[in-house]
Amino acid sequence: MKSSLLRTLFAAVLTTLAVVASAADPIKVLIIDGRNNHDWVRTTESCKATLEATGRFKVDVSTAPAAFAKPQPAKPKAGDAEGKKAYDEALKVWKKEESEYNKAHASDWDKWAPKFSDYAVVVNNYNGPEWGADMKDAFTEFVLKGGGLVNVHAANNAFTGWDNFNEMICCGWRGATFGQRVAVDDATGKAIAVAEADEKIKTKGFGSGHGAKHVFTLKARDAAHPVLQGIPTEWLHASDELYHRMRGSPDHMEVLESSFSSEKFGGTEMHEPMVWWAKFGEGRVVTTSMGHLWAGDKTFDALHCVGFQTILARSTEWAATGKVTIAIPAGFPTKDQTSIIEPSKVVWKK
Repeated sequence: MKSSLLRTLFAAVLTTLAVVASAADPIKVLIIDGRNNHDWVRTTESCKATLEATGRFKVDVSTAPAAFAKPQPAKPKAGDAEGKKAYDEALKVWKKEESEYNKAHASDWDKWAPKFSDYAVVVNNYNGPEWGADMKDAFTEFVLKGGGLVNVHAANNAFTGWDNFNEMICCGWRGATFGQRVAVDDATGKAIAVAEADEKIKTKGFGSGHGAKHVFTLKARDAAHPVLQGIPTEWLHASDELYHRMRGSPDHMEVLESSFSSEKFGGTEMHEPMVWWAKFGEGRVVTTSMGHLWAGDKTFDALHCVGFQTILARSTEWAATGKVTIAIPAGFPTKDQTSIIEPSKVVWKK
């Protein structure tokens, strides 16, 4: 009897230890990059550093084939007829060279085939040419079957004509005729469609855009969601682009955080979605328009904001597992004070 009881207790201990070890195993993350109108190299480096600093993730990076590296000719000053003529000729030559480069490297795209199924979640830092059909199908199947996806900033600019991706992100940076214009109802915190007649600012067109970079407040719209639990209801995000007039569909979109887009900074005088999620099959998809970094920028305010880093890390864990165990780090911004700390120096509470 005693021997049987000891065996039972020993088995229970082993089971408990296995569960604890499993919960502590690093989550495998794949960052996709390589093409973007933003500084994708430093953005990936920063996001990877943030995720790894939490101790919760093992991060790999898959980079798209390199783009044609020669810069376009510089445009002449207005009214410079000779300069315009020279520019037109130079641009014609540049386009021919770019076309030849793309033809010569077309096979590189066929060789770029990340194995999404090896990962629990993809962090998307890609805004470039359409992927091939096989890669798009593999990515769609990955999310449909429960793979997580987190889109950062300009990643929601990509793939305008890809229906599955548009459904995953709900809304993104799109032209004035694409889908519906999406905003956030301040009274309910829900995503809503906005008719052109109801726009408050009518002088800048109705496609997606943003005003000048500035510091702005994020407001929780679902404080009970695991990603936001324990995060202040309002907190001040460091200088960043505040995307507005994003377009798509609000129908299956769950807003986590929004920001008021002030006309003072070239905005819309409406509440715009900043962090949101949607189901796609069995997968959880989180999108944030925060995280701007332009080539040549000297500061990393948007990416090094402790608020952004917290949202990125907790969203990535939640998209992968449906749970959040990552505690809010020291130095989280307040309603009145930003907090900018490079990833290696952020102290993640255990």
